[in-house]
Amino acid sequence: MMLRYALRSVRARKAGFLGAFLALMCAAALITACGTLLDTGLRGTIRTERYAASPVVVSADQNVHRTTVKHKKGKTKIKHKAKPIAERAWLPASLEGTLTSTPGVARVIPELTFLAQPLTPIGTGMDTGGKTSYGHAWDSAALTPYRLVTGSAPQAATDLVIDRDLAERARLRPGDRLTVQSTQAPRSYRITGIAAPATAVRHQTSLFFSTTEARRLAAHPGQVTAFGVLPTKGTSTARLRQAVVAALHGSTALHADTAPHTDTTAPHAGSGAPHDLTARAGATAQVTTGDARGPVEFLDAATARIKLVSMGGAMGGTSLLVAILVVVGTFALSVQQRHRELALLRAVAATSGQIRKLLGREALIVGTVAGVAGALLGIPLGAWLYDRFVALGAVPATLQHTSGVVPPLAAFAVTVLGAWAAARIASRRISRIHPAQALSEAGGANLGRNLDAESKPQPIPNPERTPNPERTPEPEPEPELELEPNLETKPNLDSAPELRPELVLNSESAPEPKPSPKQQWTL
Repeated sequence: MMLRYALRSVRARKAGFLGAFLALMCAAALITACGTLLDTGLRGTIRTERYAASPVVVSADQNVHRTTVKHKKGKTKIKHKAKPIAERAWLPASLEGTLTSTPGVARVIPELTFLAQPLTPIGTGMDTGGKTSYGHAWDSAALTPYRLVTGSAPQAATDLVIDRDLAERARLRPGDRLTVQSTQAPRSYRITGIAAPATAVRHQTSLFFSTTEARRLAAHPGQVTAFGVLPTKGTSTARLRQAVVAALHGSTALHADTAPHTDTTAPHAGSGAPHDLTARAGATAQVTTGDARGPVEFLDAATARIKLVSMGGAMGGTSLLVAILVVVGTFALSVQQRHRELALLRAVAATSGQIRKLLGREALIVGTVAGVAGALLGIPLGAWLYDRFVALGAVPATLQHTSGVVPPLAAFAVTVLGAWAAARIASRRISRIHPAQALSEAGGANLGRNLDAESKPQPIPNPERTPNPERTPEPEPEPELELEPNLETKPNLDSAPELRPELVLNSESAPEPKPSPKQQWTL
């Protein structure tokens, strides 16, 4: 019954509910769009490109850890905190021996990654299609894998192999010279070959140097970026990962048992403690498989997750707060315009709960329609916002946009709940006042003014100022008796005729007699 009346009320007042509908729809669309950004930050995948052919990747820990121990009232509290670092962490190259001896490992490929920007003949950066250019050793080409399309592998320090995309863009071929700016001074290299990846590499340009030259340009002697681990035939990825983790932890325990017990802190630089460094690096090394290999390759994409989570949460919360404020104001205005109707309902024995239910049902109807429309509009809006963030450089393109069913459903639920809460807030006063008071405030204003006008006493007209055509003319006063100034006369009140004052009266049409200011005496 109440729902049917609410439906009729909404149909009859479409213009009144239009403002609330638009506000709720915009709020649902923004919440859905921001929810997709938040979902991308939490669950968005970072597809690996360089490590596509390596099922297991061993990399250094990219976090700085801090352990705090507090003693308070006989209790000990230990807190562990980890914060990511912007620069890439490197691994000792000596871990290669430990990984090679692990059961199930067929080959261990060390990886060197460093910035290497190709230059034009005039010394400016070459157009790479908006992709970052990285340098590697040719030995790590098998991680993708890259295969030579034409030419030969680099052998000398001045040899260079470029990928096919760069060769087609810059119209380069084997035998041409190319200047590269890396960690050292710019240097001219001779292109010996062109390589193509077996899988798509869309977000980076690869330049391959000889092993000696790559180590020089990496500027981290005795260290590598990561290790790619290839399994033997018949070894699964999960089993290989378990074996690698056990080997790294086993090497840590072995070095801890053989190390001197007097040195339990970090080794001093130059003290000749490479085994301790290898053990500590093995203890903190990260062994990743599947989609977890992407953040190892693209550090900026891993950092962008935090940005998306913070931006999505802040924008979504702000949109919801603004929408609730707007809807509360819209419903309050609607209730004020319907004050007479709601007062009549209260006067005919409608309870406060019924008034609140009526307004709540109306809000639920408007919120449901607006929530569905806004959720559907928010999905393409979220994709557009993500593209704009990528175009502005706030989010790397390597972090893939994720759009699930949770953001639209959450936006719909929050919109309906917000509309219901706004209606409850707006209906507090009208549902609590007394029926007679509500009727007096709503519809008794004009009626009260009419009743006051009838019961109020009319002002008395002044007959001297306001002429009355029906009034009889007032008789002229008789002349007064003049006495001589020197004659003293004392009237005999007993023998003299009776002296009586005559009052000049108005006509009978006057509403009230008014005495004349002068009294006339006659003999």
